[in-house]
Amino acid sequence: MDQNCGAILYLTLQLKVGIIGGGAAGLYAAILLDSLGIDYDIHEVSGRIGGRIYTYHFDQEVWDKSTPADPAYYDYYDVGAMRFPPMPYMSRIIGNDSWSLIPYINARVSERDQVVKEHYIFRTNNTFRRFNGVTSLLQDPDSASPAKYDVPVFNSTFETQSAYNVWKAQVSTMTTALSANFDTGFNLLMKYDSMTVREFLLDQGFTNTEIDWMETINDATGHYDMYSMSQAVLEQWIFDSADIDNWSLINGGMDMLTKGMNLIVKNKPILYHRVSDIKKNANGSLKVVVNGTQEYDYAHVISTVPLGALQAINMTELDLNYFENNAIRTLNYDPSTKIGFKFKTRWWENLATGPFKGGQSFTDLPIRRCVYPSYGIDVPGAPGTMIASYVWGQDASRLGSYMNPHNEKQQAPYQPESIDVMVDLTLRNLAELNGVSHEFLLSQFEGYHAYDWYGSAYSNGAFAIFGPGQFSSTLPWLMRPSADGHMHFAGEALSSGHAWIIGAVNSAWRTVFEILCTEGLEDKKKQFVEQWGVIDEVDMGWYNWSPEGFP
Repeated sequence: MDQNCGAILYLTLQLKVGIIGGGAAGLYAAILLDSLGIDYDIHEVSGRIGGRIYTYHFDQEVWDKSTPADPAYYDYYDVGAMRFPPMPYMSRIIGNDSWSLIPYINARVSERDQVVKEHYIFRTNNTFRRFNGVTSLLQDPDSASPAKYDVPVFNSTFETQSAYNVWKAQVSTMTTALSANFDTGFNLLMKYDSMTVREFLLDQGFTNTEIDWMETINDATGHYDMYSMSQAVLEQWIFDSADIDNWSLINGGMDMLTKGMNLIVKNKPILYHRVSDIKKNANGSLKVVVNGTQEYDYAHVISTVPLGALQAINMTELDLNYFENNAIRTLNYDPSTKIGFKFKTRWWENLATGPFKGGQSFTDLPIRRCVYPSYGIDVPGAPGTMIASYVWGQDASRLGSYMNPHNEKQQAPYQPESIDVMVDLTLRNLAELNGVSHEFLLSQFEGYHAYDWYGSAYSNGAFAIFGPGQFSSTLPWLMRPSADGHMHFAGEALSSGHAWIIGAVNSAWRTVFEILCTEGLEDKKKQFVEQWGVIDEVDMGWYNWSPEGFP
């Protein structure tokens, strides 16, 4: 890895770092800085740590007193990140290397706080597909055929292959290249980066009807018209490279990971600290203004804030150039919603069509997919909690409109009944998809929790999903430091690993390394790489690459 990071700037100010955001990237940056003996503060705008790692417990007080042997321990669902694919790309988190995050945490926390991986059941027989009013079981030989659902696709390819496999075959050259060498494969992707998925598939000879069918089965409504090909291929590569039967989850919820990180960092995140301004001091250091009045001086600042929220922070004194400001404004985040339901029992484990545990069911109904819990499946009496709907893209925008009833005096439209409408719609869709009556689900229903990630001012979206040209021409401007090497940008968006925790973690690694480069701390750079390994050149910000617009 090229460690020539540019000009060395020395500061008279004590080397202290301000981290904005107490999610995975901010906490991981803190762990790395602790290992180097570098001081820092973490400013978190909300009242909780974790960011887009968020586990909702239907009864937090009871859960706090429970153990993994108790049914109450499984009374939750993951509102944000929820699973890990088994692949070397994820080893910085789930692997067994000396720098892998989970074993690093577990060596430093109590038995109660261990981050325990369990099997995530991605798919299983007897789950459902329901499209165009027709239901089939996942294992039915024709369950992926458009003819099964009276969909007018007349390409014989779809009679012998699923929509998933048809798409997979179209991008196999690119996914194979990524597996052979990630950096080389990524360069190949950049040749297609300015194309949407629909444009690419039209060039391959598919009709719009066939493309619509592939999108319906494989993705979210509207994604094929806004996804860049590179974004779509990276997602496909992850699923291709990971054995679908060996995914993992974190027992007790994904927030066990961020809670574990929080336990081991020296300086805990300061909650309810809203950063309003980042200013430049005369000596090159940066000033962070919190809650409009409190001022903190730092040699370096790492922002892990999602870019939509970062836009609300005044950075005019940093003199960011056009391309940097443009990237903050335009890099695309996807909407996503989840609706968690709690039932009296895990009724899906006793269906007449065939019982099952874990897995997912899929539909073109508004809920689009439901996810049955893979946790607590061998614990008698485990609660009937599930993700009744998990959607993104336009599907999420539409469901999300029900999740904020607004305030009668301050916002319009005022729709106080919208949450009840959403719950009823979800119950009816869930009943239709699973072949049970609405009345039965009503008799089982105990509670709900719903979350719209685009509706949160703290996230302004669920995860980065880049449009055409954004990987090659827009992203690189934020994958290098600004303000003479003292302002650093991190978060899952600013990596190759969008929508995955690994993206946040890799981006944090990069920003800490940038700090060491700016400060010219060669001994610490060596120590850092020896302890924490390296990341792919792509995630290092392409230091040897000249972004569009510069010679």
